[in-house]
Amino acid sequence: MTGNNNINLYGIYGEHRVESCPLNNLNIAQQILKSVKGFAPEKLLETYGIHRVVGQYHSALEHTLTWILEAEDAHLIQQFCIDAPLSKFNQIKIVPLITFEDVATNIKRIHSIN
Repeated sequence: MTGNNNINLYGIYGEHRVESCPLNNLNIAQQILKSVKGFAPEKLLETYGIHRVVGQYHSALEHTLTWILEAEDAHLIQQFCIDAPLSKFNQIKIVPLITFEDVATNIKRIHSIN
């Protein structure tokens, strides 16, 4: 978790078929380029409660993506994926994340380890 209790880490995990890959499908490629052209980062916070895009990673040969966000609400991230249009050609999972430091803190708390 981040320092602000209203902001949490989320992962967006996406996977698509080879036929739906923007590298192989001109229609989808054009949709992506159109959405990137009109992209306004300041709208992420205002519209979707996304405070920061921590990273965007893609594996072209695996046809997968992983994006890490600091955001307020998973439902707003869901709407972002619909509008972006990530969900038009990817099966999407939105997962709350914690840092490894948070894992260590939880281990100590659960097992009463100092």
